[in-house]
Amino acid sequence: MIVIQGFLDFHPDDADKFEALVLPLQKASATEPGCVSYHFSRDLEVPGRFRVAECWENDSDLGPHFQTPEMAAFQAGMKDLRRTGGGVWKHSVSDRSKMM
Repeated sequence: MIVIQGFLDFHPDDADKFEALVLPLQKASATEPGCVSYHFSRDLEVPGRFRVAECWENDSDLGPHFQTPEMAAFQAGMKDLRRTGGGVWKHSVSDRSKMM
């Protein structure tokens, strides 16, 4: 299992633009083969920060995700936003269990 987790920071004036840009990607990605979950959310404490949390069955399912039309539109739209920082990490997970 692959877990992707991190955050992206934008100028606070671009936060609504980012949200509108990422929503179609989030919706489409959730329907892709091997996608367990795919979510962006606003940070409650840092203006302009968005948290990303994705879970994929494996790298073979994750790879095609970066070739989708929605990802291309997302990356093109990112060029118009003032990104100020962030970091996103990929984790390989060997086991999972339900906590609640």
